[in-house]
Parts: sequence; C-alpha cells; structure tokens
Amino acid sequence: MRWFWIMLVILIACGLWFVLSEPTPAELPQPEPPAPASTTNSESPASPPPPAAIPAPDLDLLGESGSIVRPKPALLTDTRSPNDVVRRIDDRTLELDGRFRIVGNGRVDDPYRISWELLTSSNSYVDAAVKALTPPPWVRALDGTYIEISGYYSTAVRVSAAKNLLLTLNRWDGCCIGLPPTPFDAVDMDMRAPVMMQGLHLFRFGTFRGRLVVSPFETGGFLLGLYRLEDTTFEQ
Repeated sequence: MRWFWIMLVILIACGLWFVLSEPTPAELPQPEPPAPASTTNSESPASPPPPAAIPAPDLDLLGESGSIVRPKPALLTDTRSPNDVVRRIDDRTLELDGRFRIVGNGRVDDPYRISWELLTSSNSYVDAAVKALTPPPWVRALDGTYIEISGYYSTAVRVSAAKNLLLTLNRWDGCCIGLPPTPFDAVDMDMRAPVMMQGLHLFRFGTFRGRLVVSPFETGGFLLGLYRLEDTTFEQ
C-alpha cells in the first residue's frame, strides 16, 4: 500500500513539472513579418503564367453514343469537263487528272485497266446528304467504257450460282466476316453468265471485265450505290 502512494506522488510531481515547464505564448519565438514587396525591384521573379486551357474534345452532345465526333473533311468540287482531265500518253495509255494512268482503249476487246484508287477518289466529291451527286471529271470520263478490275466478289444471299455479284476492294463474305463496303469501294456487277458460288463464308477474289456505268443511286439522303458493271465477264 505504501508503494502505491509513493508511485502516485511521483506521477503527480512529474505532471506538475511538465505543465510548469511549457513556455507561455509570449515566450514562443514569433515569425518575422515578410518584407514589403518592392515595386521597383527589376530582379523580382515574374509570376508564372496561368496554365493553358486544355481544349475539351468534341463529344457527342446528344449523348447517343458518347464517342468523339470527328468533323468530316470539306466536300470538294471540280467543274472541269472529262475532256479537260484526259491526256493521252501513247496509243494505249491515258493519264487522268495528271495522276491516274490507265492502259487500254476502253473497248470490249481492250478494256481500260483501272485501280480502286481511281474509283474511291469520288469520296471527296459525292455526298448525298447535301445533294452533291456529281463525281469528279476523271471518273465521269470512264462512264460507258469497258474496264477491267480485280477485287473480292460476293452475293447478297447464299446461292449455288449467281448472275448479280458485288465486287469490293476489301475482303467481305457478303454477310458477317470482313469489312462491309461503301458505295465508293464497291461495284454492282450484272454477269453475262452465272458464276458458281459454292461454300459459305468464303473470300473469293477475281478479275472482271464489263461496261462501267457511273450513276449515283441515293434515297433519303443516303448514297446506296455509284458504280455498276454491265455485260460482265469473269476472267480469272
């Protein structure tokens, strides 16, 4: 019991010493007031410029998809006639618009060999949503001529043989596999004779010849087709 009281007295004494030894607020060191800013000191560091504003992305404000909307490039126009863009290099070579070279004479026995790059160039000139339905003159120059072109072909429905085929720049099985075409990288072909279409979900590649018809087909502001081949033959 005696040790209890001794320990209690020691604790009380320690507490009193701790309280009495703390400095009063007047004894605490006070921070020095900041020096007044000089308006004539040229060596004072300049205040940092405000951070540049980060532009907000062009979001779909309607909230339909929530994806970033990229503006479509401005539509181009070319009022030249087809004769203005055709230059003959030799008896079997033409240059269109100074950049597209084609070989042949545009006849059924000697068709023009054309590229997909030439056909897809209409993308910058045709937009059914704004009633711009005139392809560029180098494309119109081929209207009614016989051409030869290679690509992937498919049918709209599964059949064993078909006379109506779709020729596309990119691989597409006509249904679910591959890249669906646009009116600028697809040609609707009316075959002279049926083509065998055995197998399902296959990529078929071939070369075709026919008379090219350049005729925009649109409805409700949507372009559904632009190129068609008539009297078409399968070459290989």
